[in-house]
Amino acid sequence: MSQLKNLSKPCLRTKWKFFDREKSSSFEYFNFCEELIAVGEFLLAHDVAKTGLNYHRNDKKLCQRAAHALCKAGSPKTASRMLEQLVAGGDCAVETHSLLASAYKDLWEHSTDQDSKKKYAELAIARYGEGFFSNSYDNLKASQRTELETQYYPCINISFMYFFSDNLEGAKEYAEKARGICEKLKSGGKNEYWVQATEAEALLLLGSVKESVSSYIEAVSLPDAKPSWISSTRKQAIQIAGEYKDPQILKKIKTAFPTLGIVAFSGHVLDQPGANPRFPAEAEGLAKKEIVKALDEMNASCGYSSAACGTDIIFLESMLERGAETHIFLPFAKKDFIEISVRRAGGNWVSRFERVLDLATSIHYVTNEGYFGDNALFSFCNNVLLGFAAMRGRGMDEDPNLLVFWDGNAGSKGGTGELVKEWRNVFNDPIIIDSVKVLKSVPIGQTVKAVSGETKPGIEVLTKPPLPRSIKTMLFADVAGFSDIDDSKTLMFLDKFLGGVSDVLKKFSFEPCFINTWGDCVFAVFDELDDGIKVALEVRDYFVKGNWAELGLVDGVEIRISMHAGPVFEKFDPILGKSNFFGTHVNQAARIEPIVLPGSVFVSETVAAMLSLGYEGFDFEYVGNIELAKKFGSYPIYSLQRSGYKYEN
Repeated sequence: MSQLKNLSKPCLRTKWKFFDREKSSSFEYFNFCEELIAVGEFLLAHDVAKTGLNYHRNDKKLCQRAAHALCKAGSPKTASRMLEQLVAGGDCAVETHSLLASAYKDLWEHSTDQDSKKKYAELAIARYGEGFFSNSYDNLKASQRTELETQYYPCINISFMYFFSDNLEGAKEYAEKARGICEKLKSGGKNEYWVQATEAEALLLLGSVKESVSSYIEAVSLPDAKPSWISSTRKQAIQIAGEYKDPQILKKIKTAFPTLGIVAFSGHVLDQPGANPRFPAEAEGLAKKEIVKALDEMNASCGYSSAACGTDIIFLESMLERGAETHIFLPFAKKDFIEISVRRAGGNWVSRFERVLDLATSIHYVTNEGYFGDNALFSFCNNVLLGFAAMRGRGMDEDPNLLVFWDGNAGSKGGTGELVKEWRNVFNDPIIIDSVKVLKSVPIGQTVKAVSGETKPGIEVLTKPPLPRSIKTMLFADVAGFSDIDDSKTLMFLDKFLGGVSDVLKKFSFEPCFINTWGDCVFAVFDELDDGIKVALEVRDYFVKGNWAELGLVDGVEIRISMHAGPVFEKFDPILGKSNFFGTHVNQAARIEPIVLPGSVFVSETVAAMLSLGYEGFDFEYVGNIELAKKFGSYPIYSLQRSGYKYEN
């Protein structure tokens, strides 16, 4: 079987934590990037490459990896700009041209209009052609030079683009060439994944479906096959098969590929001692058996879950036993979470909790603040958790699954029932393990030996918040270059800027729950994320599209907008005469704004995750793990945009 079964890579994040950034060679950085890209850790791969470039400036291969990782993560526009700079600097490498072509191909796929699709298709074909013809295929074939190994990638992609541009003769011609290259390489002993996968795609483009399926199956079984490689191949194969208008062809192609097995999980917590049975300790063994069975059926290799006592921890332990990734999400400070959601069941659950955290691939805190009796944090944590799973699926071109251990009842706020409802609105039906059936299977009178003396349930925590707290979306807008505006034009500028923001707000049926201005800065708070997004993009567009020079103002000043979502405290402000909002999450939104590229909207990873849950019409691209202003720390940052791409010369 391929490397999908051996995905145990939580060590990669640990490896990066202890990586010698200063003394490592560019080659070591490059190899580390390749490891990360291979298992689908595209964002971290980009950050590793960018860090490497701090010490090995202008290293071509690291520039290529940074762009490649961005493209795989769903940021083709940013990737294309990076690669265009390399080409403009004289880089004629096949790899660079092919990667740029790949970025154009993604832009073609997601373009919003036919003119843009046509232009990006032409650009992709041209760049693939430059990569392919940089060494003549015929000359290479005659001389048997090793450069032949670099030709099958641009060659098969020229065929792919011709196929979708209705140039079937061109598609057939290059598919035959790609197949010939692969056959020659295989006869010389190069039976590697990409050679085999390319041959399979060539056969599919030529209409030889049966032979193509067999070739794909052989490719994914090769020992050098990597999850992200298989994902990329699968996506392209499905696209081609879909064009044949025969559902049986599509079905056959899909069955040739394994999937990464991205699974989000939610389930019942363990009953407290003496409580009415819902999920008693006696049912743990049966629950684990059912969870393991479901994970096997999904070929689960990448899990997203919280870590409450009961099925959350059982799920995480089961994933770790598979050698899979585990990504843990906690709704508030660890100390409070232990008291509220772990220690409550007694026994050895705290030590089990600590173990799964120690072995986790990543741990995410929705907020580092305390619980304060705020159950809305559980709901918010669920949304962020699902969003992260969706983002991973986006990078791997795979729909994530939701596995729940559930009795079918709506339950409390932030519970499994609420999460199932949210999931069904966006993705497929969840895979449900019926907890009622499991409970009925527990032998009457069975008891479980608990580890006594380790923990005691019922430890009190602070449940009253110091101030009212709620989940809000924060927006900061600031004018880059405002300080350079001549005093004689300042009042005119502010009138037009602030008046324009006011006009934007009047377009919508909703209002911010708070707004304040000072000079060229606007701070607004919204109840709903999509409200804040709509305002942010409209304000950006108003500023970018406005002809400020014609108004007698100044040319060259641009807006910077930042957004973040999270729990914030509300308190009456006696100076403003109305409620204002405070807290670390307000500060985080403010600290993002100074690092925003002028003319852009930058958002936090939390916002990007939530956008992945069905906010139609909006999209994002990864910018990088960036140090925020005033030593606030480094955070993953994304650029907000409307869905789709439109060609810009």
